[in-house]
Amino acid sequence: MLTAFDLLLIAIAIVIMAVGFRKRWTVVKSGRPEKLLRDPLGLIRYLFGHDKILKNRKAGWAHLFVFFGFFIPLTIIILSQFDFALPVPIARLLSLLTEFLGLAMLVGLIYFLIRRFGAAEPLAPKRTSFPVIVLLFIIVTGFLAEGTRLAILPSSYSWSSPVGWLISLTTPGSPLLMQVFIRLHFFAILVFVAALPYTFMRHLVASSQNIYYKREGMQGALVPISPSADSIGADTIHDFTWKQLLEAEACVSCGRCEDNCPASQSEKPLSPRKVMQDILGQMEQNGNNHTDLPTNGLPLLADAVTADELWACTSCMACVTHCPVLIEPLNKIIDMRRYQVMGKARLPAEARPMIRDLEIYGDVQGKGLAHRADWAMNREVPQLVQTSTQSESEVEMLLWVGCSGAFHPRNLETSRAMVKILNAAGIRFAILGKEEVCCGDPARRLGDEILFQKLARANIDQFNRYQVKKIVTMCPHCLNTLKNEYPELGCKLEVVHATELVTNLIRDNRITLKYPVADKIAIHDACYLGRYNQVYQPPRDICRSVPGTQLKETERNRDSGFCCGGGGGRMWLHENIGQNINVVRAGEMANTGVDLIGTACPYCLVMLDDGVKSLELEEPPKVADIIDIVADAMG
Repeated sequence: MLTAFDLLLIAIAIVIMAVGFRKRWTVVKSGRPEKLLRDPLGLIRYLFGHDKILKNRKAGWAHLFVFFGFFIPLTIIILSQFDFALPVPIARLLSLLTEFLGLAMLVGLIYFLIRRFGAAEPLAPKRTSFPVIVLLFIIVTGFLAEGTRLAILPSSYSWSSPVGWLISLTTPGSPLLMQVFIRLHFFAILVFVAALPYTFMRHLVASSQNIYYKREGMQGALVPISPSADSIGADTIHDFTWKQLLEAEACVSCGRCEDNCPASQSEKPLSPRKVMQDILGQMEQNGNNHTDLPTNGLPLLADAVTADELWACTSCMACVTHCPVLIEPLNKIIDMRRYQVMGKARLPAEARPMIRDLEIYGDVQGKGLAHRADWAMNREVPQLVQTSTQSESEVEMLLWVGCSGAFHPRNLETSRAMVKILNAAGIRFAILGKEEVCCGDPARRLGDEILFQKLARANIDQFNRYQVKKIVTMCPHCLNTLKNEYPELGCKLEVVHATELVTNLIRDNRITLKYPVADKIAIHDACYLGRYNQVYQPPRDICRSVPGTQLKETERNRDSGFCCGGGGGRMWLHENIGQNINVVRAGEMANTGVDLIGTACPYCLVMLDDGVKSLELEEPPKVADIIDIVADAMG
């Protein structure tokens, strides 16, 4: 049993731990307020399921061993302090379980220690060696204490403590030695508890809190701001919400974001892991200097995150998808862009003409509303016209064309192909035509929130005017904006991607694919269709429905797919550092040996087409939109 002195030491360790966490929590709460949900069931599922962590098999299993090797024996030890007795067989089984868990934890800790000392990465987790060594010391002294106990009191039931029994064969039966091991074990536990907030192991608390507190809506959603707010975007850490600061605190710097980031993998300076570490570094500097309030005394985020890093992001959401502790570096990058654009007018020069076109003409091409429906000329494409006799049943859905579908030469045919499909299926649809302006995605991703909201409200007014209930679009960027971001402004509609609709039409035999298009097709997963909206299967189902076609997968596909390089406003920015992302992706897809690369995004179509041409292959694969493939297969 614990003595009064032991209880005093435990209290001291807990106080030291509490002071450390209190200090860090004060810095986290210095961020702007944000409404969050509490998800205790989600936290329990996360901790005991380990699904996200196990995506990396070796590190995932090692973490699983350490977690359960720590949690279950700790629970048993705490319960054993209460005055009750278990049946002997159950007690021995629990003893056997703790032995095996201790061995598993030992293996996991050794793996992490070897991995840490073998890592030469400058961004690798810091202050990790000490707590791992302390945990190793706790495990070893626990086994030695058990072995010494068995050497003193030999038991015929050694099967319940196999490791202790093996150690007892070489350990003298000394009560004094057993007490030494027990005290060392106890003191090591106190050191670990007291050091928790000051080492890497603070993620036990911070990461759990990050999972417990969750935002409403989809993962990866941007933090909404009001243009009338005092601070637009992030200039210092105090401009982030407290949830964003909590995410920086929870980051374990494992590097999975970096391993999947197209900018990092194409030799750009951006590393989502470094962005999170830079934010954490400024938080710790703030905490050490006790600067709770004066924003003008805080270091600027721009001093840590360079412009080349900030503008290299394609907003593909790979960092968000692959983070094992549900951190979202993307919204911090966009918030920093917002400040640079709206607070400092530092938009990259090559993107300024496009933003000006959006402001003046309402589209990224600068063509103007008068030409918005030129692609549909002489094709009898119905447009929404408000009349007193029009009933809601006349139009089943609105076909949202988007800037690319209305103006870009490469995407005009896709719009016409979609009209052909809808007419063949007998769907009553219409377009807004000259009353449609850009959805606002390019402006928002580049940081111009004011322009985004201006464009969005113009479209929402038209939706309300024509009582639009359902929208289908060929562009995943438009899909994500209309479906997931317009609700922030009070507009909730049913929005589906063209591939989702066409999949249902094929399944219901409303359209028939009769002709082969290519022998082998590979699918490129558009980030805004896949990672943002979880639409992976429809493009594949469509291609499998094309006669005589074999579908091949690239090594990086679905949620591990590789970006085309056009998102996040990168479509309008020069790529002067490292490799071109679209060329990297085009090379991967060409190496599959396919005849045709299928995608379901106008940005991806243009980027991959340019990428394939840059490869200068003798027999390059063609690049086509899935909707074009369907129209060709229909004949």
